[in-house]
Amino acid sequence: MNSPNQEAITLLKEYITINTVNPPGDVTPAANFLKDIIEKENIPVELYWSDKSTGRVNLLARLNGSGANNPLLMLHHMDVVPVDERGWTVEPFGGVEKDGYLCGRGSLDMKNYGVVQLMSMLQLVRQGVDLDRDLLFLAVCDEEIGGELGAKWMVENHWDDMAPEFVLDEGGFGTEGFFTKDNRLIFSVGVAEKQMFALNLSIKRPPGHASMPPKENANFILSEALARVAAYTTPENLTPVAKEMENRLGGLEQTVYNNAVMRNTISLTVLKGFVGDPPKTNVIPEHSEAVLDCRLLPEQDKDEFLEELKNVIDDDRITITPVLEPKWGSVVSPYDSELFRIIEEETAKVYPNSITLPHLVIYGTDSRYFRGKGASCYGFFPGPVSMEEYSRIHGNDERIRLESLSKATDIYCSVVKQFCAKR
Repeated sequence: MNSPNQEAITLLKEYITINTVNPPGDVTPAANFLKDIIEKENIPVELYWSDKSTGRVNLLARLNGSGANNPLLMLHHMDVVPVDERGWTVEPFGGVEKDGYLCGRGSLDMKNYGVVQLMSMLQLVRQGVDLDRDLLFLAVCDEEIGGELGAKWMVENHWDDMAPEFVLDEGGFGTEGFFTKDNRLIFSVGVAEKQMFALNLSIKRPPGHASMPPKENANFILSEALARVAAYTTPENLTPVAKEMENRLGGLEQTVYNNAVMRNTISLTVLKGFVGDPPKTNVIPEHSEAVLDCRLLPEQDKDEFLEELKNVIDDDRITITPVLEPKWGSVVSPYDSELFRIIEEETAKVYPNSITLPHLVIYGTDSRYFRGKGASCYGFFPGPVSMEEYSRIHGNDERIRLESLSKATDIYCSVVKQFCAKR
């Protein structure tokens, strides 16, 4: 049998070759791939169909412990974002090994997590380790479009089959150049995430012929409002998690990532104001609209933020309508727990000069559904990822270093074993 590290590489190669792009979101082949591996080890595993007609399925495997402690759940999503093959230098679903990397969609987001989690479960079985808590492996669909039929559906419909006290999910890497401008290796462990708050801005004014401009043009009015938003800098607000990051690093430098950690952010993601397809250049449209993707700090009240934004826009002619609202508000997992301590200790054994710190995830993950039920969730992948590599997530030529995957497998297996095994 291959070594655990080589087995992890082989499994990730195979996993990448299974196209699980969402949309359309059919993850059935991926679920069957994982199920076959798990069943060969005689581990109980079950498929949960949230929508069989579209291939939306979730997989849950369980190693039973003594029940002395509450379960640990390892969570990852099987679906991936689409690709534009014109920008890739390798086959996106080829599982190509090249120049010390394993390339392909999902290699960092987040089939790599799924493989190291799977290896952690397999190793416990093969070593005959007795557990003091149940260890669960959950692979879900639909994370890339919000998790409605994946993690959210599982939490709402099958919580009693899981009921974890702790969850290991995405939202952390061994980072270089994220939080500091030097090359210190910093392992971030996500303990909270920003709230997602999307707002539609719209205005309606009389349409007309472009040769006879009216006094009020919907596109001009909305553009002027968006210019005020673009010129506005949200105030810096160091949350307790950010302050802890500062303490462990000796300060947070002015990096793009830290900017998002330290304040609410506003991004213009949709802008539409035209008539016809293709758009008619000689028609003044009646409607103009935009979408602002706002990411709020955990402690931020969404209604207060909305009032703040309305003051910036300063135009009653523009209607602001939430299209995505945060559900649970501020939920921060503790970073003084036994599991967090084990993560620090096991990571330091492999990377003795590194720093491990809790951090605020600036994007959304499925952990929010579990935090909403009271579980302590940690975003954790103990493999180094440079900013250049990180930028390939959802982009072209996504790839993971083979050495990073191998060491992450070692650390992850050790963390899970230390936390779950009988003392």
